Amino acid sequence: MAVILDLGGTPFVFFPAGEPLVISGEVVNSDQLEDLSLIYHPRLRRILLRSYPSMPALPYVLHWSAGTDLHYVDRRVIAGTVDANDFQGALVAEVRSVTCRKCGAILRVAVAETGVSVLGGDLAPRIARHEFRRNCSVCGQRSLPSVVEHLDAA
Repeated sequence: MAVILDLGGTPFVFFPAGEPLVISGEVVNSDQLEDLSLIYHPRLRRILLRSYPSMPALPYVLHWSAGTDLHYVDRRVIAGTVDANDFQGALVAEVRSVTCRKCGAILRVAVAETGVSVLGGDLAPRIARHEFRRNCSVCGQRSLPSVVEHLDAA
């Protein structure tokens, strides 16, 4: 069951693992096939966010790099007992394609989205603690500064 959460930023819809990405109203930039590859991801949870009530919802993901038990977070969200502490290790990210500057590979990745505030105002420490995947998964070149997760080669 998708749940609306407000953790001190903009409210968002949280989708626990296995929950289909369904929402009433307009959603833009959503890909149902890609969503199937994210639905059970061990370090990601899908969210939908409306910047303004009159705007369509936009899909993002929350990414944890510190080994957080996301099934535990899912259970707390569903039970209504979740709080901001459960999201301490998370960063908001956008799924998109990037091109490696060295080998030209097109990679499907999750990139940290620093312009979206859904987890409160502690963004700088979150970024400092987070693990980034700066190297291309094809050639190994260090050229991907904001990538938090490699998803697939496009």
